[in-house]
Amino acid sequence: MNLDSFVTDLALILVTAGIITIIFKKLKQPLVLGYIVAGFLISPNFSYLPTVVAQEDITVWADIGVIFLMFGLGLEFSFRKIAAVGASAFTIAVTVMAFMILVGSGVGSLLGWGKMDCIFLGGMLSMSSTMIILKSYEEYNLKKEPFAQLVLSALVIEDIAGIFMLIILSTISVGQNISGVEMTGHIALMILYLVIWLLMGIYIIPSMLKFISHMVNDEMLVIISTGLCLLMVVIANWIGFSSALGAFMMGSILAGTVAGVRIERLMKPIKDLFGAIFFISVGMLIVPELLIHYIGPILLICAVVILGQILSATFGIIFSGQSLYTAIRGGFSMMQIGEFSFIVATLGMSLGVISDYLYPIIVCVSVITAFVTPVFIKNSEKAYRFINRKLPTRVKVAIRKNTSDRQSEHAMDPDWNEYIKKVAIRTFLCSTVMFVMYWVGTRYLEPIVADAVNSHIAGNFITAVIILVFMAPFANFMHGTNNALFVKLWVKHKSNRLPLLTLKALRILIAACFMALVLRKIFHIPFVILVLLAAIPIVFIIRSDYLNGVTIGMEKRFAANFSERTLAKEKRERGIRSDFHWLDESLYVTEFRITDPEFNKTIYDMTKRRDFVVTIIRIIRGDEYINMPSADETVLHGDVLQMLGTRDEVDACTILLRDAEEIEYTETKDMILKDYIYGQRFHGLRMEDELLCVPIRIQTGSPYVRTSIKNSDFRPKYRANVIGIERGDLPMVSPDIGTLMQKDDIVWLMGGYEMVDKLIQGGLMDG
Repeated sequence: MNLDSFVTDLALILVTAGIITIIFKKLKQPLVLGYIVAGFLISPNFSYLPTVVAQEDITVWADIGVIFLMFGLGLEFSFRKIAAVGASAFTIAVTVMAFMILVGSGVGSLLGWGKMDCIFLGGMLSMSSTMIILKSYEEYNLKKEPFAQLVLSALVIEDIAGIFMLIILSTISVGQNISGVEMTGHIALMILYLVIWLLMGIYIIPSMLKFISHMVNDEMLVIISTGLCLLMVVIANWIGFSSALGAFMMGSILAGTVAGVRIERLMKPIKDLFGAIFFISVGMLIVPELLIHYIGPILLICAVVILGQILSATFGIIFSGQSLYTAIRGGFSMMQIGEFSFIVATLGMSLGVISDYLYPIIVCVSVITAFVTPVFIKNSEKAYRFINRKLPTRVKVAIRKNTSDRQSEHAMDPDWNEYIKKVAIRTFLCSTVMFVMYWVGTRYLEPIVADAVNSHIAGNFITAVIILVFMAPFANFMHGTNNALFVKLWVKHKSNRLPLLTLKALRILIAACFMALVLRKIFHIPFVILVLLAAIPIVFIIRSDYLNGVTIGMEKRFAANFSERTLAKEKRERGIRSDFHWLDESLYVTEFRITDPEFNKTIYDMTKRRDFVVTIIRIIRGDEYINMPSADETVLHGDVLQMLGTRDEVDACTILLRDAEEIEYTETKDMILKDYIYGQRFHGLRMEDELLCVPIRIQTGSPYVRTSIKNSDFRPKYRANVIGIERGDLPMVSPDIGTLMQKDDIVWLMGGYEMVDKLIQGGLMDG
């Protein structure tokens, strides 16, 4: 590196950038675009102004710029920030990114580009520009608007997802040229690296900074922070990951320390300087001749970005339960690609897996979409008025009924956070297993089958069928059953329903993508079409009673094995402590009274709704007690209904029935099952009117072995309801009706004395 030429080049870069950004500021355009234009003006591709002498030196500084950009992003990262944005932002970000990755990859295939070009193009088009949107909001004083807050929250999720996308793209890129075993080792190293990140974040660095805090001034803190950042970059490169990932990880570690805010403030000028050099180097890569040659793909990708981002963001915001006004204004904000696209492109170039033309094309697309972003944001309200005027009345009514301007507040509900956590864990586990099945099947099973049948085509077909059969239970498990938490959120607010359905649809889409990978071995048609075709059988898979029973059994076995020691200890305690009742204290009884004089419905009519998840165990009609009423029992005015369920099931039913004008909810009658059972005699009930809980063991040869609760005859034959199952040491409270009973299960039934007599006569209980 020649010092004179370097100083000359740096002076030219900064002076030109300063002049151009002043002009762009005057024109109220994002500064990022000014940096890109400045880079083009001083590049060898523009001969009317002085040109940098040693462009390779600028590339080095640009790489440093990426490091500090990602370091700054890491300093803004926080797990608390993820929790704060709520379910709405998560739904929007996932919807937009999933849609744009598929569309981007499809456009690349349509243009005849290579596989890696298509994959990276999908990644580049999947994320909007935080910097450009934020600057536009600030210029138009929109930053505090509800739709702007929602968009900025979704961008936080996109930025975090982008980091993991870099990891995945790095792994895919490296995996092109290594064996399956080596690729597995690479993924294992990635997991190890993430574990090291977590350990350092919790134990080492915060403690170190706290220890030296009393003697560290601003100057020393900048040196220490920069040194730690570059150290993590070196470690990341040594392991085989990108510099950007290492910088982000160190930034996120420091963000969790007490000095995080101070470090972010001190590092901002350094990040701004090197970030500017990075964007200037991006502008230097613009080759007019190349852009003219690829003008068709550029215009096509621009149209795809603008339309795709607007539509996916608008529908994503509606699916998250927000109003049409919020959706359109937010959707018209997220219609560009930006700085993260350059980082993805830089990764592809550094790994040598994408074509040379892709970088300048994506830069040009980013410039065009960024230039028109302020125009779209400024006119989004006019667009809303136009669309609202043209929409059919039925559509507008449907949107209003299922959305709310207060959905962001609803999405902060702790139940939402709990549901999102469960969905994320279930989806991650199933996705991992399905990927391993695909990888093992195509890598190892396919050659064995092809040799056995002596036909490559037949081998592909048989292997695909085997993989799909093994994937089916996990596609079902990923979707999960309609648990009480889902129902509770469903009935709380109508605006929750679209987000819940969206999360279901996204899980179906993820499962369909894995199955489409398998189907691609048989059918050579576009991947997007295969995904849509695969989604059809998945809908039937998740509705299959048999597969529901299989997956519930798998889940319970996993839970039993995972907590074997803890469950065994709890069971011993249940045997020692007479006051410990796992079933009695986990189920609740609530009570409602029918107040409508004209009410005349059967139990079936009342409970056929999907959001009615409690069990009606008794009808009190004056002095008459109807225990475990059948589905065709008629409910009349004045009847008191007693219902049984878990805490979440009772809460969901309470929310549902409180809004019903014909029903009165009695607050004081919500009690645990133990108190309800013991309290019957204190209320003067005759023995024959009491409800009991009794256990039966499923013996070898019993007709109930491998029979689901739904298909058993406990309710019609014995007037009994299954309220719990003990499988070994594992207790299952209020099991799903799809649960398959197994040999040696202890099944807890609830019913009256009539039930006990029939169970004894049927040989299911000793007399």
